[in-house]
Amino acid sequence: MVASTSSSGFRKVLWLVRWWRARRRRKALRDLADHARHVRAMWEDVASAKLVDEVRRAEEALRAALRAKNPEAAERAAAQLETALGQLQPQRPLPWVREVVEIVAVAGAVAMALRCYFVQPFRIPTGSMQPTLYGVQVQEQTGRKWYDWPPLSWASWALLGEGYVEVRARTFGYVGAIYPTPDGEYSVLEVVAQPPNGTGPMPLGSGVPHKFRLRLPLRVVPGQFVAKGEVLASGRVKIGDHVFVDKIRYNFLRPSRGDIIVFDTEKVDFPDLRGDFYIKRLAGLPGERISIRPPHLVVNGAPIESPYPFYRLVHDPRYHGYQLPAGGSPRPPRLSTSEDVLVLGPDEYLPLGDNTLSSLDGRYFGPVHRSALVGPAFMVYWPLSKRWGWVR
Repeated sequence: MVASTSSSGFRKVLWLVRWWRARRRRKALRDLADHARHVRAMWEDVASAKLVDEVRRAEEALRAALRAKNPEAAERAAAQLETALGQLQPQRPLPWVREVVEIVAVAGAVAMALRCYFVQPFRIPTGSMQPTLYGVQVQEQTGRKWYDWPPLSWASWALLGEGYVEVRARTFGYVGAIYPTPDGEYSVLEVVAQPPNGTGPMPLGSGVPHKFRLRLPLRVVPGQFVAKGEVLASGRVKIGDHVFVDKIRYNFLRPSRGDIIVFDTEKVDFPDLRGDFYIKRLAGLPGERISIRPPHLVVNGAPIESPYPFYRLVHDPRYHGYQLPAGGSPRPPRLSTSEDVLVLGPDEYLPLGDNTLSSLDGRYFGPVHRSALVGPAFMVYWPLSKRWGWVR
């Protein structure tokens, strides 16, 4: 009695397994027929009519066998259909390469669409927003540490955005001219082959140029002889914060005081601006009268400490509050004394840096029109630091 029961249970399990396999096979054959119909639709206008007709007949035979629940006939029709499909759409060499290219192309198109219409990444180049957001920083370091060698150095750069940098002489000679690049972010040091002639610095372009970050500490002085491979400049470079900017919000909502905004300086009439995008905090709104009485921002005659970023600028010891310009501009600042008042017109906004001790902002060039605003920055996405995440 026990043996009979066990045998019956085994037969039931075996029947279920066969039923499940047959069900999966029928589904696979139906998918094959649907795929054949899709291939025919794509190729019937460009392929030979004979091949298209062979695929159609094999597809119809397969569907008929499935409706008749004839597994043997369905398998024969599936084999014929696969052969016909192979003739209509021959296998190309290295199909995985094409798939990878298609995936990369689609991902690139999606990324470009997001960048153009929704979210755009920006890099903080300077310290005008410190310590809210940091630009490029350079620290003193005269040699590689144990963590400055691969693969640890790769991980440090990928995650923390920092690494040891050194510039070595590519030739023998004397340290000649040192000058900034046109974008103001790098310096160029020239090493000249002949010794100084005692008539002053060598003319620009007379030596081999070596490019390095503007604030990277020099290890040589003008006129010094250097050997090939000698370190000219070195230090630890920390890349500036990279932020995401919302390009949609200002299409539906008005800009708010306290927003960290990105704007296009091409629409600002000021000689020191080079047509870049600047990032500052929105301090003044249309129709307001703005002045600065250090450390406060004064709006319509009243010092403000709201919203929170303006309270933080005055009371947090890491900040210096709002300060008056120190000069050095090719044009007189718009807000040079505590008595100066800047009246904003319709659709005009005043951007100011959080670090006004080192910020070329609305104190100098005045307000910007709403059409110049790209959008508010909302997140630091790289590198990983205590500032990573939502910005405020």
